[in-house]
Amino acid sequence: MTDKRSKAEKRKQRQEEKAQKQKAKSVKFASSMEDFTDKTVKIAPIPEIALKLVKIQEEPSKSKSVYLPNEDAFSLACNLTWCTTISDIEGEWSWKEPRRWTEEEWHTQILPGFSSLETLTWSEILFEQKTPAKGGRSVPKHHPQELITLVQEAQDRWIEIGLEEYDTAFRFRFANTVRAWGIKLQGHFYLVWWERYHRIYPVT
Repeated sequence: MTDKRSKAEKRKQRQEEKAQKQKAKSVKFASSMEDFTDKTVKIAPIPEIALKLVKIQEEPSKSKSVYLPNEDAFSLACNLTWCTTISDIEGEWSWKEPRRWTEEEWHTQILPGFSSLETLTWSEILFEQKTPAKGGRSVPKHHPQELITLVQEAQDRWIEIGLEEYDTAFRFRFANTVRAWGIKLQGHFYLVWWERYHRIYPVT
């Protein structure tokens, strides 16, 4: 009887220890998930290194153009996301405009401007956001723009920073002459240039 009771007690003890270990694991997992959900992805205002987009070919063929994906129902239904991972912030334009934005511009224009757009789908951004034009018309406020329509300096710089595989940029219009240029891939926008004086695509 003693052996049976001791075996039963040992078995019960092992079960209790196992249950306690499982409970401890559950608590630890829940705690780690809570830490994860509390963290938010932050967009660096000025990245130390402008990362290059991954290319299929190290040296793309000059005779072949690569277009951005066509708009589809999925991307149009997505809310805007954006980042500064490939932003071109080195040097200045020939008209003496620095490519690097200031901390004040980041906090008062760039971050608030894009944060307000994050609440919109791309369908709303492309088709509902309008701005007045000549002749009483209204045109899209934010839209794709072919590279060949930009000033030659901007076209050359686009190739210089490794974006030659994209022949279409996307342009966001902010206050007055302020523009944000970059690449739209599906629902994500890669900010390349922050422009203050509307010189990259001048209006005659």
